Parts: sequence; C-alpha cells; structure tokens
Amino acid sequence: MESSTETSDAPDGRRMLAIYLRDHYGGSTAGLALVQRCRRANSGTPWDTGLAPIEAEIDEDRQTLESIMRSLGVEPSLVKSALAALGERVTRLKSNGRLIGYSPLSRLIELETLGAGIAAKRKLWRTLRHVSEVDASQVEQLIERATSQLERVLELHDQAAQATFGHRNAEISGVV
Repeated sequence: MESSTETSDAPDGRRMLAIYLRDHYGGSTAGLALVQRCRRANSGTPWDTGLAPIEAEIDEDRQTLESIMRSLGVEPSLVKSALAALGERVTRLKSNGRLIGYSPLSRLIELETLGAGIAAKRKLWRTLRHVSEVDASQVEQLIERATSQLERVLELHDQAAQATFGHRNAEISGVV
C-alpha cells in the first residue's frame, strides 16, 4: 500500500511537474517585467537603487529556472509567458488615486505584488527540493537568495508605505 505522499503514476507526476515549472516560468516573466517597470517609474530614487540588485537576481533566477527546466526536458511555454506578461500589463489599469500616471500608491502596490511573486518563487525552489534530478545545494542557495530578496522588498515596501501614508497617527482623508 502506497503512502499518500508517493506518486502512484510517475508519468503523471512528470506531466504535473512540467505544468508547474511552466507556470512558474510564466510568473518569472511577469515578475521581471514588474520589477523593471517599478525601477523605471522610480528612476533616481532610493527604490530604484534598492531594486537594481533585486532585478538582476530575478533575471538570473529566471535563467536558472529555464536551465533547470531544460535539464528536466521541459520547455518553457511561450503562451504562458505571453499571458503572464499581458497580465502584468493589465495590472497597470488598477486605480492608484490619479486619473493618469504613476502615484505613490502605484509603487506600494507594485512592491506588494513583487513580494508575493518572490514568495511564490521561494516556494518553487522549496518544491524542487523533492525532485531528485535537481542539484540540492543549488536549490538551497536559491531559497536563501529568494529569502533575502523578499526581506529587501519588504523593507522597500515599508519605506513606500511611510512615504505614501505618512506617520502612523496621521489623519486619513475620506478617499475610497
């Protein structure tokens, strides 16, 4: 009798892994576009400076994921990557308190979204611990880097929240 954690159908498990990896690769496409957009919109600010190394790491992580996928015989899905990039663009339509243009709320929401993406990427790396063909020491390094990225993005988010909303006890206007 198999335990509930074992895969009873290895080919089905491999198919699910391919789907999972393609989904995360698509997400990495959107994440890279998001961090690039956030940096452009905040050029010359502390957020630009703080995001620059994170952007480089996200790009490297995306390339690493693609390499891992290829080593497992999984090709990235152009459709999923295109849909993820489109989804990232659609999020720009979110209300930010201004009729047109970028606002401090835009920055805050972008950093929240980027943090969520990095947290998901960290879960991907943790999941790959269970794939025997993936280098365990490489995965541990990727987990550590994602943890560091998340901590840095959360710090930038805190700074953005302070810049957006001011002091903790400041009066909040009736904006809905």
